[in-house]
Amino acid sequence: MAGESSGLWNNLPSIIIVEIFSFLSLRDRLNASSVCKAWRNNLFHPKLWRKVVFQLNSCDNKTVNQSNGARFLAKHCGRFVREVIIEVNSSNPRDVQLCKEVLKVLTYNNNLRALSIKPLSSRLEWTDYNDTLSLDQYVEFLIRIIKRAHCLEHLSLGCIEELLDLSEHFLAPLSKYQAKCLRSLHLSSVKEVPGNYFINDLKTSLFRTFLQLERLSIDYDYLNDHLLDVFSQSQHRPLTHLIIHVHSFDYRFPRVSDAAWKRLTLHSPNLEVTINLLHFHNLAENVRHVLSGEMPLAHFRVYFSSGFDVDILTRIAFLNDNSLRSLVLVDELDDDLLPAATFLRGGVDPLVMLAWRCKKLTYVKIIGYEVGADSLIAVSRLRGEQLKDLKIPACCISSTQLEESEQLTQQGALEHMQNEVSYGLGQYWQPMTLNELPLAVRNVNMDADGAYLDEILRDQMWLFLAIDEPYFGADRVYFSTGIAELKWSSKGDQDLYREKLYCP
Repeated sequence: MAGESSGLWNNLPSIIIVEIFSFLSLRDRLNASSVCKAWRNNLFHPKLWRKVVFQLNSCDNKTVNQSNGARFLAKHCGRFVREVIIEVNSSNPRDVQLCKEVLKVLTYNNNLRALSIKPLSSRLEWTDYNDTLSLDQYVEFLIRIIKRAHCLEHLSLGCIEELLDLSEHFLAPLSKYQAKCLRSLHLSSVKEVPGNYFINDLKTSLFRTFLQLERLSIDYDYLNDHLLDVFSQSQHRPLTHLIIHVHSFDYRFPRVSDAAWKRLTLHSPNLEVTINLLHFHNLAENVRHVLSGEMPLAHFRVYFSSGFDVDILTRIAFLNDNSLRSLVLVDELDDDLLPAATFLRGGVDPLVMLAWRCKKLTYVKIIGYEVGADSLIAVSRLRGEQLKDLKIPACCISSTQLEESEQLTQQGALEHMQNEVSYGLGQYWQPMTLNELPLAVRNVNMDADGAYLDEILRDQMWLFLAIDEPYFGADRVYFSTGIAELKWSSKGDQDLYREKLYCP
């Protein structure tokens, strides 16, 4: 009787098995695949595996035989998966090489809709003898992926400078093969030497064919009236997000005019602009040339930029008061773990002015700038419960003025501030601790991009995916809704996984 039952399960049509799998959690699906060979053969049906996350970090002690796991997933899913995210430790040549192997498998994928490279650092570390060859192969595989996919809707190259210096190599095939599909394109970079880099040619005319493009990230060096006018044409779908990375300002290139911004916003009324100021060391006055009252600036971020002056926030408060939603300022602390920059200059505090005028402000993070405790109280009262997040470390808060005005001790002033800010925000609030700060803020020997790369790469996430489509990692598999998670916590778990797939 048991044999007959086993035979019945074995003879179920694939369409029924796949349908059964679709109702199971990942762990139950894996267990069910051990019923018989027919069920195992359907475990990697394309309908069940829409999204794969490859985690390539051989320096992670939590990972067990990760390289084999990544190759296993690439072999079984790489030729049909719709969305791929490659999280790679770009500081490790072995992981950079493995990333290239994954890209090679994807060159045979017709169904790929979205590809994102998400590095731990904005630079790729090669072996000492074949870096040029490896970079050429990266470019070759990416171009082959672009040409092979039937409808590529999203491409993010992870702000990697070596790849994005060759943006035109990708734009030409994208314009030829993916013009009708592409909706999200991310070409913005992080420069290794921000004050001294070569600006490559980038033909803005290639963007004319991207009629469906809604999300674009690009370096400010390539932003001009012509590019904005391309996206202002009636045949183009309105832009929803424009992310601009500003590393330097060159007077040889004309600034984007207010008129061009106005034409773009008329065509794209829901457009949100993000400005990321990255290691900007030009004159502070040059930042003003980047801003415009016609620009719908929603997110303004400054990272490790000596050329930024806090007084610019007053200008933003008047230019972009109807659009600004978030402010992020991050800089390093000195040897005593104290901020080098300050808001305490006398007169009206630019931060308070910003909070007063910008009615949509919901997020503020300030690290490496000295802020008065009384100013934080004012910000919390002005924005109230609408301000969902106010992040600032205790080492960056000065209580001197509050001590004098309220005749309190330093400890008493800080406690008073915490109570007042909590009351203003309508929720419990406390400053960040040193342990919550990025290492690059506390240690100048660390790569600075560790303090912000993850934050700016969130701008480049692919958003057009059904919420229940599964994610697959080299050492874990999970659903986007958090329903199920499977981890290989030991070599035995990994062997069990393979046994369920391959046992006769």
